[in-house]
Amino acid sequence: MAEKKQGLPSKVKWLQNFFSIAGNIAPGTAIEIMVKLIFATKKRVLRPPHKTLMKKAAKHEILVNEFRSNTNKIAMKYYVWGSSDRTIMLVHGWDAMALDFYKMIPALVEAGYRVIAIDGPAHGGSEGETSNLLHFKEAMVQLIEKVGVPYGIIGHSMGGGASAYLLMEHEIIVNRLVMLTIPIASKRFFDQVFEMLKVPEKMQKIFFKGMEEEFNMPVERMDLAVRKEKIKADKIMLMYDEDDDIVSLKDIKHYLSLHPEIQSYNAKGAGHNNIIRNAKVIEEIKKFLA
Repeated sequence: MAEKKQGLPSKVKWLQNFFSIAGNIAPGTAIEIMVKLIFATKKRVLRPPHKTLMKKAAKHEILVNEFRSNTNKIAMKYYVWGSSDRTIMLVHGWDAMALDFYKMIPALVEAGYRVIAIDGPAHGGSEGETSNLLHFKEAMVQLIEKVGVPYGIIGHSMGGGASAYLLMEHEIIVNRLVMLTIPIASKRFFDQVFEMLKVPEKMQKIFFKGMEEEFNMPVERMDLAVRKEKIKADKIMLMYDEDDDIVSLKDIKHYLSLHPEIQSYNAKGAGHNNIIRNAKVIEEIKKFLA
């Protein structure tokens, strides 16, 4: 199961009270606060496994566009391990970082791959304060233009969703794509947040209208199950945990029913965040890549 943060219930209760009042009296102001809560990231301290992996990495950075800007740039960090003509690109999820793959990266290098892992915009050592799935996708495009098309991409959670949209919307083809516990329908995530925080319906409508203007598409389009474009990967694996309390199992099952060509693996008990460090999952990924 996903990790729970201590003190969350009291914080949620405070936010529920705030949004129930401010969301009706001053929805504009409440929206600004909620947007910061949803899209602002948290910087994390490196733990010993992170530091050990960092020592073995070749460290690089690339200037990528700020979201929806062709002029303002931010520095995005990426790291390289191993040397091979087959490169695997790793893309982490929300509030995570490249070094969170500290069990998977050594296993892939040992299996004969060169590994590139990014700190997405506003995550890890990269610049920025806010980000989103589409920003990840655009940053990945710019990195691939610099380092070349990888043999495979492994994306966790939001990073897996960004990888899927990348391969649908751009002329980039990879041999292998692994998606780990990905959000099939982005709107489902926002609906869950709004329900938990008891956000008034009027405020929700303002939020989604603003998202549509900012992302240049309705949030309903950010649903893999309704998109008709082909994900340009020779083989695709979707890995999930049926007990995941963040990603909808119903959405996963529906998506797989629409795409029988996609291989699947139920890593029951692995947990939403810990799936990238699960030994069985890593072994299955190595088999799939080979």
